[in-house]
Order: sequence, then structure tokens, then C-alpha cells
Amino acid sequence: MALIAGESFPEIRYLFPALILGFVAYGLSIFTYIKAQKTLGASKTSAYYATAPFIGAFLSFFILHEALSANYLTALLVMFAGTAFAVYDTFLSRHTHTFTHTHNGVTHTHTIEHTHFAGGEHDHSLQEFEKLHFHA
Repeated sequence: MALIAGESFPEIRYLFPALILGFVAYGLSIFTYIKAQKTLGASKTSAYYATAPFIGAFLSFFILHEALSANYLTALLVMFAGTAFAVYDTFLSRHTHTFTHTHNGVTHTHTIEHTHFAGGEHDHSLQEFEKLHFHA
């Protein structure tokens, strides 16, 4: 298209860097985006992907010495809140515990399903179950 428009063909020394830039900026970004959608799902991937312009703008403050604006900071907070809501359940760990015990000659099996933040303090011992356990 450039040749049809009358532009000259670029020097060959720029060809390889342009191909590498295209591979990284376009090829790898599409590859990682599709991989993320497969792993995280469409909504979480979109939430993460939406942060890219803010990261680019933030880098321009350091690289180009642009001033932070109130509009940017407001939009950043809204984007951050939206992303947090979209990925909230990623940090939750939902699982089930089954306890079998015997008292008064009768064996009981109970199943407790609960959710807590992944990596957070959590007691998976019988004492936790006994706090919730009662028989009518």
C-alpha cells in the first residue's frame, strides 16, 4: 500500500526490527490474550486487558514527564474498582469438608462447604467443625 501511495520502500536494516516489534506487540499479545481467555474466562481477561491504557499512560508520566490529571486519577480509580469486582472470586477458595464421628454409639457423617480467601488463616481441624456441630 505504501508503494502504491508513492512512498519509498524502507531500508532493509529496519525490516528485521519491524518484524520483531510486530511479533511482540501484535503476535504475542494476541496469543497471551487468547490463552488468558481460556484460563481466566472472558470477563476477567477483559478486566485485566482494560488496564493496558492506564499502564501506558502511567509510563508516559515517567518517560515523557507528563503531568498527572484529575481525570486520569478518577478514571484509574474507577478502572481499579471495576477490575477488583471482576476478579474478586479469583481470590476465594471454596471447598468442602466431610467429617465422620461417633457419639452415643451412633456414627454421623457431616459435610460442610465454605468459602474463604485463598491463602488466608483458616482452621481445617475438627475444632472448627465442633463449633458448628449440633444434633436436634
